[in-house]
This record gives sequence, structure tokens and C-alpha cells, in this order.
Amino acid sequence: MKTTIDVIPHLEDLWRYGRVLTGNDSDADDLVQEALARALSMAGGYDTSRPLLPWLIRIVRNTFLTGASRANADRRRLASVADTSDTAWPPSQEHCAELSKVGRALARMPADQAEILHLVGVLGFTYSEAAELLGLPPGTVMSRLSRARAALKHNMENLDDGASPHLKVVGGRYVAR
Repeated sequence: MKTTIDVIPHLEDLWRYGRVLTGNDSDADDLVQEALARALSMAGGYDTSRPLLPWLIRIVRNTFLTGASRANADRRRLASVADTSDTAWPPSQEHCAELSKVGRALARMPADQAEILHLVGVLGFTYSEAAELLGLPPGTVMSRLSRARAALKHNMENLDDGASPHLKVVGGRYVAR
């Protein structure tokens, strides 16, 4: 029996997650395309009684990890572009400036910290769901998330733009299994 999966409702979440992993739009496009090709080829192994998004996220993550040697070069390129883009196109509104600052602060973080912030803070996965996706105990996810939030705050406070930080990183919820 052939399993049909509808990935369309999850494309934006997958792309944003891919963007966090790769550090740029073009590589995120390529990553999600490759991951979806893999997902479609493995659709027969998908358990339809389980939510689709975590399964797709896991495939995106595993696809990314197979090309992990590119991650450092991509992250350095993103940091370089972020540093030069602020001088080339100054933001016209305060929130644009703040988002640019967050982007630069995230670019300076290790990929595993940016990843956990995105899973919990942006996509809204519970600590248990993030732990399952990453293959970690929930306590480890909570401690890594705490360190990631502290690192983001530190990066925000230590950027050389003279602005005071207004960001409070929140998100995530603990749901016991």
C-alpha cells in the first residue's frame, strides 16, 4: 500500500528550520528540497498515526548533518554578509534594526545552540519533542536551551552597534511524557 503525505502545510516551517541550520536562504532551499526528496522516497516507512512535522524535521536535520562540513563556511559567510549589510542598507525602523541585530547575534552562535532556540522558541516544540528530534534527554535540551538563551543575550549585549538590547528570548513548554 502506498502512503501519501502532504508536506505543503509544513513547507514554511521546514524552510525556516533549514534556514537556521544552514545560515542562508539559498542553502535552506537546497536542504529542504533534498530532505523532501528523501521524505517522499521514504514515505512508505512513515507511521501515519504520528504527527508529520516532527518526522519531516528529523529528515531535514539528518540531511543537514550529512553535509555538516559546509556548515562552518556557511556560518562565516552569513556573519560577513550580516556585518556588511547593515552599513549598505541601514534599517528604516527600529524593529528592523533589532531583527538585524538578532540575526548577527545568532550568526555568532554555534549551530547546535541556534538550532535548539529555533526548535523551541520559533517552532514551539516542547522540550520533550525537541529532545526526541535531537536524540537527547529532555534535561539536556533544557540545559542547552538555557545556555543558548544566555549566549544570545551575551551576543546581543556585546555587538558593536551601541544599541541597548530589547530582546527577551522566550518560548517552549515542558510536557512530561
